[in-house]
Amino acid sequence: MHGLLHNSIIKIKNKNRMLHTKQKKNTERLCSNPECLELGVYPAPKSRDKLREYLYFCINCIRDFNKSWNYFEGLNEHELEIEIRKSVTWNRPSWKFGTKSLNHDFEKAFQAFENHKNSNNKIVMDKKLENAFKTLGLGTDTNINEVKTKYKSLAKKWHPDVQNENKSKDNEDKFINITNAYKIILELLTKPTKK
Repeated sequence: MHGLLHNSIIKIKNKNRMLHTKQKKNTERLCSNPECLELGVYPAPKSRDKLREYLYFCINCIRDFNKSWNYFEGLNEHELEIEIRKSVTWNRPSWKFGTKSLNHDFEKAFQAFENHKNSNNKIVMDKKLENAFKTLGLGTDTNINEVKTKYKSLAKKWHPDVQNENKSKDNEDKFINITNAYKIILELLTKPTKK
C-alpha cells in the first residue's frame, strides 16, 4: 500500500514539474512586437501559409493582431470562391458522385450483388421451368408450339367436367398442376430477356 501511494505522489510531482516548465517556456518569450517589452504568451499564426508556426504576443498586442489580421487578404475573387467552397467540406477533398474510381468500386460491388441475385433467381426459375416441363411430360428442349399442343391434350383429359365418373381430389389437383405448369412455361419462355 505504501509503495502504491509513493508512486502516485511521484507521478503528480512529475506532472507539476512538466506544467511548470511549459509555463516557464511561455513566460521566457518576449512579445513578437518589436516595440513591446512584455512577455509573449499568446500564439498567433505567422502567416496564411504558415498556420502551424506561431508568433507570441502579449495580451494587448494579440488584441491588435486579431483586429488587423485577415486570413483572406490578398486573394482575388476566384481564389476567394475556391476558399469558400473548400470551407464547406472542411478543406477535405470531395468530388461529385460518379466521377472518381471510388464510385467505380461501388458500382463493381453493386454489380456483383446484382449478378449474384440474378444467378439465384435464374437457378430458381430454371428449377421451376424444369418442374413445369416434367409436369407436362416434356423435355426442356421442347418449343412453345409443342408445349401448347401437349397442354391442350392433357387439359382435355384431366378437366373436371370430363371426369364425370371419377371426380376425385387427385384429378382436380392434377388439372391444377398441369395448368400452373403451362402458365409457368408460357411466362418464362415468352418473357423478353434483359440485356
